[in-house]
Amino acid sequence: MKVLRWLDEHLEATLAAALLASIVIFIIAQIFMRYIAENPLSWTEEIILWAFVWFIWIGISYAFKERRHVKVTVFVDFLPDKLKMALEVIIDLLIITFFVILIWQSFKLITLPYVLSQTSVVLNLPIALLYASAPAGAVLSVYRITQNLCRNLLLIKSNI
Repeated sequence: MKVLRWLDEHLEATLAAALLASIVIFIIAQIFMRYIAENPLSWTEEIILWAFVWFIWIGISYAFKERRHVKVTVFVDFLPDKLKMALEVIIDLLIITFFVILIWQSFKLITLPYVLSQTSVVLNLPIALLYASAPAGAVLSVYRITQNLCRNLLLIKSNI
């Protein structure tokens, strides 16, 4: 149970930190090799791109976990608290619906034969691994939004 609790509390932050650190390290290595050693590495740019794409999708989930996504609240601020909570529940359900559709469509794309046969230019990695960042991030986001939704529903229930 401790492992599951740790994963629940730190998964996205740890993955995002590792990906961001690797991006910085590979950029520094590329700068050093290109301008100091005058012998640029060909594979660092591709690794940086892949890490950045995965970082973005993990970051989306982390923002949902922390409830830190940008929102426009100018109209919502004028609503009564119960209506605000109801609106948050509706928005969470709409976002979950969007991500479920995204997961389904991403999975359909990844399993297409021409996608499964493609590999990256330099590292020769399956392109499907890069495309898998979208459904992986969406699944994590659905999990985090569902957690927020459950908390909101419990708050609504306790305020009734």
